[in-house]
Amino acid sequence: MRKQAETIKDARIDMRIPQALKDIWQHAAAMRGTNLPDYVINAVSDSAMRDVEQQHIIHLTVRDHMAMLDALSAPAREPNERMKKAATDYKKAIKEGKLIVQY
Repeated sequence: MRKQAETIKDARIDMRIPQALKDIWQHAAAMRGTNLPDYVINAVSDSAMRDVEQQHIIHLTVRDHMAMLDALSAPAREPNERMKKAATDYKKAIKEGKLIVQY
């Protein structure tokens, strides 16, 4: 069970739910050895974090896909001096045995 961060609790949420649902939540909280408010906060927080992360992943995937398509459709550019040096250093490291490349 995750412990709540030590923060000031200055917001409140009031809601009406069916008694049967409250009974299930209380039972689940008791099984976890916690009280109902902490159980609900943990469950909702976990679910919200998963939802936010999933939405973030979807947006990144679409954005990354579009960036990749743009890069692939753009005309090829000549490597700059930094890239040329990196390629030279890479080849030198392989030749000297400082870097092992496995395929």
